[in-house]
Amino acid sequence: MTFFCIAEKDSILGFKFTGIQTRQVSGPGDAKEALKVALATEDVGVILITEKASSFIRDEIDNFIYQHEIPLILVIPSRGEIRQGKDINEFLKRLIGISI
Repeated sequence: MTFFCIAEKDSILGFKFTGIQTRQVSGPGDAKEALKVALATEDVGVILITEKASSFIRDEIDNFIYQHEIPLILVIPSRGEIRQGKDINEFLKRLIGISI
């Protein structure tokens, strides 16, 4: 089972360095296409999508989450954003045990 990351330009670089398959988005069309690619990619078990990228396709994400169990879609903070006092590295380490 592998990871797939959908993110905007500022957030995607760290995921590329870890070897996670990534797709960069800048608008709703890119985000919809990236989600289709992620869902069609064999062996993807977890899709990480940043808050900025998810804002483009929130309805599609919610619909998928309610209808399917796998792959798991996790919305994570975008680079530079602080979520409940934690940065993205702390958030991912606590959530799934990886650091970027």
